[in-house]
Amino acid sequence: MAQRGRHVAPKAGMQKFRRAAVVVLTAGALASVGTSAAFADMLEDLPLNGDQNLDQDGQQNLNCGNSARLIRLNVAETEHRNRFCAEGDGHTRHQGARTDGSLAVGGTTLGPQTNTAQTGKQNVYCGNTADLVTVNVTGDMYWDTTCVVTDRGHHRGAHERGGHPRGARAVGGTSTGPQLNTAQTGEQNLYCGNSADTITLSVEGTISKRTTCVAADHSDGAGDTHLGRASVRPGEAVGLETNTAQDGKQNQTCGNPGTGVDVPVGQITRQASCTVHAGP
Repeated sequence: MAQRGRHVAPKAGMQKFRRAAVVVLTAGALASVGTSAAFADMLEDLPLNGDQNLDQDGQQNLNCGNSARLIRLNVAETEHRNRFCAEGDGHTRHQGARTDGSLAVGGTTLGPQTNTAQTGKQNVYCGNTADLVTVNVTGDMYWDTTCVVTDRGHHRGAHERGGHPRGARAVGGTSTGPQLNTAQTGEQNLYCGNSADTITLSVEGTISKRTTCVAADHSDGAGDTHLGRASVRPGEAVGLETNTAQDGKQNQTCGNPGTGVDVPVGQITRQASCTVHAGP
């Protein structure tokens, strides 16, 4: 497994930008509580989502409850964002048009970008966030993402569908915001509950993000296909770029808090739990 994080912009300049942005956001949030509820509603109608590129090939690969947004604003409201994704029938999934393994290619995005490629069986990518700015004022934001994949051995295994000579490949693009490039090849590789958020501000409120990922394979596992290696090609990001490639079985990257700026004038918590089980 390989992980790399880098800043394309100079480190000192980025730190100054973050500090300045935090000051502006804090002042603005405290000064405009009375009118920002309407502004928050307006933001929801704007195309402020970043770019999320996904390609999956194989069985029981999940991508659920992830976020890449330019701005999130909550004022004096309680927001519940619950996602539950389960896969138990074992049918083959392929969300791209390729036949030689999964490939996710980033483009040019005004905002955050995620590029995710998964090849194999029970690779899980859930509850990851790459939001540029999150502001919560006198409200509560509760995010709960649960992903469960189970193979009880009652259906055809991955070895019976024919193998792909190449592994998962993620190619970074160009983004004016955080960028996550992730490739997973093999079985039961989990990438869950990681944060690449740039600025998170909570004023007299609560931001709580909780992610649970479970992969259980009770099949005999006979005749497993040997796949190519996972690979990531970095892109160009104004901000933090995280590149992760996981090969083989039961690799876990979970609950990484990232290097963004949290301003907990209220409360900000992130929790992640990852569990894998293999065998009859």
